[in-house]
Amino acid sequence: MKIPFLFILLIGFSFFLNGAGCTKIETPVRPESSGDQSISITPDGFEILDTEPLRLKSSGGEGTVSWSTEPPFEGCFQPAQGDLVLFTPPDVGEELFISIIASDSRGSSVRIEIRIIDEGPPPVPGDVLINEIAWPGTRTSVYDEYIEIANKTDRTFYLNNWKIENAAGAGNPLTFSGKLQPSSLFLIANYPESSEKSAITCRVDCTEASLSLPNSQAGPYILKNHCGEIFDTVGDGGTYRHGKNDAVMRASMARFTSSIDREWNPESWYTEGTSVNLSDGTCGTPGAPNSDLSDTGSSGEQGANALITEFFIDVNDGAVEDWAELFIIHEGNLKNFVLTDLDGDSDSSITGGLDCVIGAGEYVQVIWSSTFSRDGNIFYIPDVNPTGTKDELVLLRGEEFLDGICYCSTVEAQFDDRDAMLDYGWTGEPIRSKHASRRMDENGSYLRSMQASDWDVETQPTPGAPNHSSP
Repeated sequence: MKIPFLFILLIGFSFFLNGAGCTKIETPVRPESSGDQSISITPDGFEILDTEPLRLKSSGGEGTVSWSTEPPFEGCFQPAQGDLVLFTPPDVGEELFISIIASDSRGSSVRIEIRIIDEGPPPVPGDVLINEIAWPGTRTSVYDEYIEIANKTDRTFYLNNWKIENAAGAGNPLTFSGKLQPSSLFLIANYPESSEKSAITCRVDCTEASLSLPNSQAGPYILKNHCGEIFDTVGDGGTYRHGKNDAVMRASMARFTSSIDREWNPESWYTEGTSVNLSDGTCGTPGAPNSDLSDTGSSGEQGANALITEFFIDVNDGAVEDWAELFIIHEGNLKNFVLTDLDGDSDSSITGGLDCVIGAGEYVQVIWSSTFSRDGNIFYIPDVNPTGTKDELVLLRGEEFLDGICYCSTVEAQFDDRDAMLDYGWTGEPIRSKHASRRMDENGSYLRSMQASDWDVETQPTPGAPNHSSP
């Protein structure tokens, strides 16, 4: 797989100015070389992929140093002469050993042997994903930010001039290069692990001072290869739904380890509740697998994740039971779940503050009532019914927004809490009905964009069972 010359030349100039930078090529102890010992070659490594540039430095030579290979390959060095060059390997179909030769103006020369490994086909979307985003920084510093990339395959890749849109400030891409080992993580941070400005205690694969994650805008962080192909999208440019930045705690937003979503799906992410490889107690797991444990869990249980999938609000309040249905996406504790219409009255846990672990794939029905009670997966909560003409339903896990809808029974209805809903992350127009069922895609998964078009207002209610609606 050949790297375009323009990209190689750009990364080469970066190497000349900044050293090895993000490549983090492992350099084995291998000092031997052959030839005139008055001139020497110092490479950044002795083993590279056929997509991976290699920085070479010569010393001790007299006059201008020229470079060549054996067997010969043309156009592999930028520049062709000098003490510091970038070697672009040829595209090989199998493992190849070649000699790199440096010669000075008096005829002295030295050679080293390197191993070139065929990378094979380039990664495809789904092979490489964004895994963790520390947009709040750490307790040590708000500038101590990091983004973690995950290689979901058992192959090694060299990412040359990849980009993450909006990761160098809103509207600005972060460009990086580096080698991803099989089934491993690649950590990009503002500071190296040795910096006193950073709480990170593990290896940083790419130190990039231009990394800047806006606190008021959740990306969107779009991971692209050097050709512009999109590999992952995280966030929608609105407020953050995951991560924490307050006087008490800072926490990253992390992807559930089972998630392979490449389009933004808030349910695939959570607020990290554990601290690994961080010296100051910030919640995050740089350089380590995500815990899948949200900071809103309780009694040692992970907080569940859910969607609102159906609701029925009678236009004549109090005539019949008003209810909403939840579908549990991730198994966990419902203790911190709150379903509110934003009126500020009696907003309490749907379980009455009791621990209640519900499995993934189950349905939960919430019914507004005068007192709390429970009948299996049906919870009666002591709260005033939402109004039948217009209102909002917001599902929270503690203070974390999970899902929300706006509805009204007439076109003329206006929303007093529209701005509040937008702040939570709700988008789109209200559902024009007192009853609606969230549609499913062709694979039987619920649509999750929170648009009114994702809801069917004609189907009959099916509380506690899958909806019949499809796109």
